Amino acid sequence: MQLQDIIATLIGSGLAALWDYLSAHVLLCLVPAFFISGAFSALVPTSTIMKYMGGVAGRRQVAVAYGFAALSGLVLEVCSCTILPLFAGIWKKGAGFGPAITFLFAGPGITLLSTPLAAVVIGVDFAIIKLILSIIIAVAIGVTMEKLFGEERVQEERGSLVSGDTNVEKVEGPTRTQSAVFFSVLTMVMIFGTAPVDLLTKTLLVVATSVVTAIVGVTVYDRRALEAWMMETLRFFKLIFPILLVGVFASGVVFPLVPPELIVSLAGTNSLGGNLFSVLFGTIAYFPTLVEVPIADMFLQLGMHRGPLMAYLIADPAISIQTLLVVNRIMKPARTLGYGGLLIVFSVAAGLLYGMF
Repeated sequence: MQLQDIIATLIGSGLAALWDYLSAHVLLCLVPAFFISGAFSALVPTSTIMKYMGGVAGRRQVAVAYGFAALSGLVLEVCSCTILPLFAGIWKKGAGFGPAITFLFAGPGITLLSTPLAAVVIGVDFAIIKLILSIIIAVAIGVTMEKLFGEERVQEERGSLVSGDTNVEKVEGPTRTQSAVFFSVLTMVMIFGTAPVDLLTKTLLVVATSVVTAIVGVTVYDRRALEAWMMETLRFFKLIFPILLVGVFASGVVFPLVPPELIVSLAGTNSLGGNLFSVLFGTIAYFPTLVEVPIADMFLQLGMHRGPLMAYLIADPAISIQTLLVVNRIMKPARTLGYGGLLIVFSVAAGLLYGMF
């Protein structure tokens, strides 16, 4: 095959990845996430975020913050791309740096649906241990990032997100119950958008909950608050979405260069290299939520060791090229490298540990 043919094939693979991503993922999953992040930024009082995810005063509050962040994925059921605007929204609004990082990992890495699916496809013991290890790693990464960089040294990044913010907290707002109802129906839009049902059912559920959200929104909030919500949603979209597309295209280009046979040959034993290769493959190869489980089953049947398989399943949902590109834009290179490096190290360590038994 000539060079121009190879280049054309790789570009075609990148464009195909973009097409699949935009047609099957964005409209029903990622778009609601932008609206949720915009709503968090514009409509939720800072005191509310600080109450549950501030994690800066006292051991009890720290435990609540990390626990709340680590278990968020059991409710949200999102992928590594959809979590990005949500992460930006809660961090900007006052979440502690460590809990926010835990939330960034846990959103896609600890999901309610992937656990029973992994139990059916791979095994109950495997699924339970994977869930436990993922929760431990989520908290460990958040705590380590907090220790490495410190809350007082990340205010400039949070400040860059706050610029241009529209403050609506001074306006007399809805009651706590009204806000809870609004955010519940808004979150249901995204939950239905990621539900494992056929496209028609999913679309009908998303449209229905979107209409309910709109009705509740105009009933509960005034015009100024709604305009602020739309402005914040648009700002997060412009901040994140273009870089996300670049990452998806890059993943599509790189993926054909890594044949499955190579993965199995390098990850057939529970070695440091095998676990590292599995994690790096998970970083390069982006799969929508839950798709990583049947992919892992295929690797298992081809001969991949269960240790590297564990490392792959922990890392793949939480990290990808596009994730790191967007995170870099939100919190700068040093912290991005720290997050990516810690995720890789902890995933490899988990795979090695599990593979010993």
